[in-house]
Amino acid sequence: MTKVARTSASVEPGLRVRKAARTRVQIAEAALLAFMARGYDATTLEEIAEAAQVHKRTLLRYFPTKTHLVLYRQHDAFDEFQTALAERGAAPVIDVWQKHVIEHSRALMKRGAAANIGRLAMSEPAVRQAVLDIRQQYNRALARALEEETGGSPDRRIWARVVASALVGGNYAVADMIMRDEAYADLEAAELEVIQRVREGLMGGGQGRR
Repeated sequence: MTKVARTSASVEPGLRVRKAARTRVQIAEAALLAFMARGYDATTLEEIAEAAQVHKRTLLRYFPTKTHLVLYRQHDAFDEFQTALAERGAAPVIDVWQKHVIEHSRALMKRGAAANIGRLAMSEPAVRQAVLDIRQQYNRALARALEEETGGSPDRRIWARVVASALVGGNYAVADMIMRDEAYADLEAAELEVIQRVREGLMGGGQGRR
């Protein structure tokens, strides 16, 4: 009996985590459909909660603002990147970034027009600011990791920030262009070209001077 109780107790937290993850995705997807159908401004949190079949309090527990609903994939992607950096071991930072870019480019390509939901809300100052905040978080995380990788000397500090800005700014600029042109199938190749140009132009074809 003790063994069974212990096994049940160990399984239950896993079930709760999976259920919470499903609920979160359910709410976010309902929100995106509502934004696409009615527009960002016209859609209320109450309508989203009703469409997702949850209470508004549950919605707010997962997503404190409408901007978090619009950009939930971007927030998740950044969290995944931070984890990948922390767990990279001996892998070069630029390779971790490239793997991250490939994975999320393919996800965007697969969703196609549905991934363009951010465009519906870019007229909103709060959303524009949230996008800029995410980009800045990427910049800081990349620069810090590159600086650590190359020894942290003063000249490396400037180099790391230049490389990080080129990678983040370049990849976001290319994604914005692809989304604007709705040329979703071209996204991965265009993103990889940015990374290759940074490798060759700012990193000397390798990982930078040490």
